[in-house]
Amino acid sequence: MSGARSKLALFLCGCYVVALGAHTGEESVAEHHEAEYYMAAVYEHPSILSLNPLALVSRQEALELMNQNLDIYEQQVMTAAQKGVQIIVFPEDGIHGFNFTRTSIYPFLDFMPSPQVVRWNPCLEPHRFSDTESLTL
Repeated sequence: MSGARSKLALFLCGCYVVALGAHTGEESVAEHHEAEYYMAAVYEHPSILSLNPLALVSRQEALELMNQNLDIYEQQVMTAAQKGVQIIVFPEDGIHGFNFTRTSIYPFLDFMPSPQVVRWNPCLEPHRFSDTESLTL
């Protein structure tokens, strides 16, 4: 697994752990007050954006840009988990940015086959298709 892929896998595992409240061996606030509430956080930062969102970049450049933002998210998930957060919300364009054209957004997108044509679970078969790298960053 490449460094970028292992970082996203670690990030997603961190999110999963935070969502479960299993970030420490101690009893979490959510377990104690399970029926009453859970701890949530909303996070936003100035995203690292493409210098020119109208220009077409390579797939590798797009993945590197998204990975920089995911690195920040990973740090924030760990910080939030230490504070007892069980679920964290990030902005919808926080990983890849915004103001793209239909053409310039293309390197940031992953191929998703039609479920009517191909039976595929990306969690079970993440490497089945070659242009789905952001699923495994």
